[in-house]
Amino acid sequence: KLSHDIKTPVASIKSTSEIGYEYTKDEKTKNYFNQINIKTDQIKLLVDNLFNSSINDIKEIDVNPSNYNSSILKDLIINSDYLNKLNNFEIPDCNIYIDKVRMQQVFDNIINNSYKYANTKIDTEVLENDDYLEISFRDYGNGVDEIELPILTEKYKRGKNVKDKDGAGLGLYITKHFMNKMNGELKLENTNPGFKVIISIKKI
Repeated sequence: KLSHDIKTPVASIKSTSEIGYEYTKDEKTKNYFNQINIKTDQIKLLVDNLFNSSINDIKEIDVNPSNYNSSILKDLIINSDYLNKLNNFEIPDCNIYIDKVRMQQVFDNIINNSYKYANTKIDTEVLENDDYLEISFRDYGNGVDEIELPILTEKYKRGKNVKDKDGAGLGLYITKHFMNKMNGELKLENTNPGFKVIISIKKI
């Protein structure tokens, strides 16, 4: 109920700001409206994460994977990259085992984390092997302490160097759960510089 109550006014704010963006001719004002759109998207993501994590515990959330062609992945990723920080990439043609809705949430969480904590370009690489389609997202921020890597996928856990950023420590926790439910994997790596998130999507 609380999730619904928050989403309703946020949706109204977003709709109004989108109309304002289209009608105004002043570039500075357009930028203000665009920032409102970005922030409402962030609020929606946070509400979705809190809702998914808290109601009856995350283990009760339905994840229903089925057979899709890999071509759908590019649109899902582009939908998440509203700041256009990703490089060009191609998805190899194969059949994959995913829940489309949950996969969109996975990409939302990964890319929004990079926006929030690194705010750099994001190098996207796609590799295929016999069992998985691997997609990696590498930013050029400060990364995290190596000893913190194992805890970042735990509920409400965050790195020490992100305490000045808003967040609940749920995005990677939810992402790992969804990937496991789709017979996939989530891996985290520090790079030099930056941070890399790798998801392995099960092929069929």
